[in-house]
Amino acid sequence: MSDFETAARPYAKALFELASENDQLEDWNDRLQVAGVIASDAEMNSVIESPSMLASQQAELFISVYSAVNNAPVANDEFKNLISLLAENGRLASLPSISVILESLKRESEGKVEVQVTSALELSDKQQQDIANSLVKKLGKEVSITTAVDESLIAGAIIQAGDMVIDGSARGRLDKLTIALDE
Repeated sequence: MSDFETAARPYAKALFELASENDQLEDWNDRLQVAGVIASDAEMNSVIESPSMLASQQAELFISVYSAVNNAPVANDEFKNLISLLAENGRLASLPSISVILESLKRESEGKVEVQVTSALELSDKQQQDIANSLVKKLGKEVSITTAVDESLIAGAIIQAGDMVIDGSARGRLDKLTIALDE
């Protein structure tokens, strides 16, 4: 887990609880997705990381950019307070991770899970459907699969669903064998 994810998790969980209690989960999710894109911008990131700007100036600038973005949800007082808090704590750069974690918590609360399947070869539609069906049984949730190809796996696949990782790749097995032989 990256440092940004570690720093972002408590903020995302607190926001998830606040938004859920106030039935504003979709609104907060939308705001944070836009904020995450803004914080990911290279120019904005250099401003966020600049030690020459006060936290209050960073927050004001961020809110002004956010408000100027077309189709951005309204920046209400709670959102402005979040941006100010993140700026004061030097965590504005964590906004993309906060957004991703909040989205994940939202999907989980809706009984959905995003699954990343990385395989050595491209998976057929039937293989994807078989994996999805197996995961629905295992996780008891609606599954949405995203696939990627990584030929360095040699054979097999790695399945990631939240914190769960199933490594069924030949490379993973070889790595385990190497570790066992080194012991």
